[in-house]
Amino acid sequence: MTKLNLLRRGVVLHVGLAIAIMAQAEPAAQPWRDATQAPHVRADQLLKAMSLEQKVALVSAVDPAEYAPLASLGVPALTRVDASAGLRGDKGVTAFPVPLQLGATFDAALAREYGKAIATEARGKGWNVILGPTVDVARDGLSGRLTESFGEDPLVNAALGAEVAAGMQGEHVIAMAKHYTVYHTERERLTLNVEVGQRALHEVYNLPFNYLVERARIGSLMGSYPKVNGTFMLQNAWLLSLIKRQGFDGYMATDFMGGADGIAQFNAGIDSWSLQPFLRKAEGFRDGRIPQARLDDAARRTLWALFSTGTFDNPVTDTPAAVVTNPAHQALAVKVAESGTVLLKNEGGVLPLRRTGRIAVIGPAGREAVTGVMWSTFVDPGQFVTPLEAIAAKAGNAAKVAHAQGSQGDVVLPSMSADGGLFAPPVGLVAPDGKAGWRVQYFGTEDHSGAPLGEDTVKDIDIKGKPSMSMPAKWSAKWVTEYTPDKDGPVRLTASVSGAVKVTVDGKAVIDGARSTAEGFPGSGPFTYPLHGTVPLQKGRKVRIEVAYSSRGAFTGPRIQLGWQGASMIPDAVALAKKSDVAIVFVNQVTGEEMDRDDYALPADQDALVDAVAAANPNTVVVLNTGGAVKMPWLSRVKGVVQMWYPGAAAGTAIANVLFGDAEPGGRLPVSFPADESQGPRPYRGGGTVRYDEGVFVGYRYLQKHGQKPLFPFGYGLSYSAFSLDQLGVRPGQGDTAATVSVRVKNTGARAGSTVVQVYSGALPAPVETPAVKLVGFARVQLPAGGERVVTIPVERRLLSYWDEKGNGWRTSAGKVSLGVGFNAAEIVQRQEVQLPSPRQ
Repeated sequence: MTKLNLLRRGVVLHVGLAIAIMAQAEPAAQPWRDATQAPHVRADQLLKAMSLEQKVALVSAVDPAEYAPLASLGVPALTRVDASAGLRGDKGVTAFPVPLQLGATFDAALAREYGKAIATEARGKGWNVILGPTVDVARDGLSGRLTESFGEDPLVNAALGAEVAAGMQGEHVIAMAKHYTVYHTERERLTLNVEVGQRALHEVYNLPFNYLVERARIGSLMGSYPKVNGTFMLQNAWLLSLIKRQGFDGYMATDFMGGADGIAQFNAGIDSWSLQPFLRKAEGFRDGRIPQARLDDAARRTLWALFSTGTFDNPVTDTPAAVVTNPAHQALAVKVAESGTVLLKNEGGVLPLRRTGRIAVIGPAGREAVTGVMWSTFVDPGQFVTPLEAIAAKAGNAAKVAHAQGSQGDVVLPSMSADGGLFAPPVGLVAPDGKAGWRVQYFGTEDHSGAPLGEDTVKDIDIKGKPSMSMPAKWSAKWVTEYTPDKDGPVRLTASVSGAVKVTVDGKAVIDGARSTAEGFPGSGPFTYPLHGTVPLQKGRKVRIEVAYSSRGAFTGPRIQLGWQGASMIPDAVALAKKSDVAIVFVNQVTGEEMDRDDYALPADQDALVDAVAAANPNTVVVLNTGGAVKMPWLSRVKGVVQMWYPGAAAGTAIANVLFGDAEPGGRLPVSFPADESQGPRPYRGGGTVRYDEGVFVGYRYLQKHGQKPLFPFGYGLSYSAFSLDQLGVRPGQGDTAATVSVRVKNTGARAGSTVVQVYSGALPAPVETPAVKLVGFARVQLPAGGERVVTIPVERRLLSYWDEKGNGWRTSAGKVSLGVGFNAAEIVQRQEVQLPSPRQ
């Protein structure tokens, strides 16, 4: 990920012009310009013609101007953009649904279109290196970056990631897939050590990267932040050489802040410092600390990426267009969003909605709808149609649509100030000294120890950086006030914080937690990551509110702001729900980089909102605008649940189409929805080291092994139609195909629709423990009402093998294995055994 926009448009214009002029002046005796030759041949030819300084520039340049020494050779400046879901930081682009929603489509063809469209827009903006796709297998369902990849299954990440990358590189840009390898948490990600076994590395976490190499001929990979088995991934020679030995001919790049020693990175096998301006040490190539052979290898790999993708022969524009989105790309975004929207519950056919009667839309369904994951994958959606606007437009004249906010959702609230305001206390705050506001003590330590460096009475709590110039960079503070409410009811508090904070009301903790950052970097999204709390108060009963803050763990610098909503919005929502025929409740959650969730609960008062609305209206449908699984304590009391994820610019149009039945909810869950935090592999919660003790049993495999029943299983999703599977046939394969599965799919419903046929293997006849349920193939099938089709799905030999740690290779054990077809990991409809061939490595 790039944390800064390193591209300066003026520099690009200057360098591009210089390259064009010098290219015209160059003699024809530059054999590498012959595009009929193989990429590796051209790379060797060009490498022989390069000086030391040109090679150094190629592998260490960050800004476009630093590529100037290469202009005479025809080598373009490499310009990089975060683009897992569209172009971060640019205007006039398409904000596509997040990759996890693409994962929910289980649609390889759609994935290729997605990659192609992003690359087309990148070229129009002058970018020729795309930082994406992301294929990190989701180990932890609470990861802040869960939505940046395609889910918890290695095969889904591998298959869809390879298609996205192929779609991108087909447009003559270099795709830089990330993050190689085992990157699954945001907590202490720059220093964390991951202990992981060889089988898990090969069978789970590295499998998608191998597909990218084999199927997409990926031009570049980005190394991950953590240490792996004690050594920073970016300095881990064994892991860096592993992927190269497995056929990766492109270049390995650093991430923006990873590792600790730039020289060690290059000597271990990193090929580019293009994203690492802090640790790059170009002098290491001149003083002998980095061998000439290592420099040549890195330069050759970068050249191969340029030639193999056509980036060398097809320079990007020197005049970036103001607008690169178009109707076709916007329509594609809608198609992905519809195809990835998952219908989780539909009791009594409450959906599709009827275009009659009174429809209540409740919750954050307006401009505050979350359209993407924050930070490096966020894309500006522009003036998108909101869910509320789209539903009102779809309902037509025969239905009446009304809105009640109900909840602000996952947002920072206005400051809890003695001056009052929209949501401020109506009576005011009184400090212990009798003055209006808060009494505060500031400490020059991060644990409130020692004598206070200063005291004051302030009107609110809102500090960014330091309370004063005289305070040290690391500090802590305590605030106290008293408040007497003039009405009964719950009030909301938010803490926007970079550091740690604890808020107590009459000694009871209402907020207690930490964030490494309160805000993102420029172009990384409009939302921040507040901590939430709700507390019931009684009219006339004075309470004491205390706030303790520490700058400890503040990655982006100290920040503390306490927000307040003094009156609940739920009663107005309930009143609207009571007089409506159906109530659609939108709930949301902000997720993103530098933020792992602490639990699966919806933020703030949203669970209370759903409960109250469901009690008032028997036809309540909940729409989850979240980045992954949430607990649903109200599930039995609502009739419908729809997972809309973060659909980018399609946020309103797609969900309205699905709710009214103009499109089907085509998605299936690419991640399990656990019942609570006790399910799944143990996540990292601090301490410096996380051990992947579960081995290859990740996601649904773990749940099955440990008898944990999720709220909704991997692969689950309902349809507006109905489907059946029968006539299963399994036959042995040949070569790299171990078996071929065929099954008849029938649409037994009254309307056209799609389903995802999923093939799962049972445990292998192996000397090691293997999953009893493992996805080994899938196919999305579209059928008219009453239609049927026989679907054939090949099963790759590698997926019916295990990694032999002693033999250091893939091993297929002779014997029988069960292959089953079904609609999700917990619903295998038919099974059949197939004989595996004799052991093969």
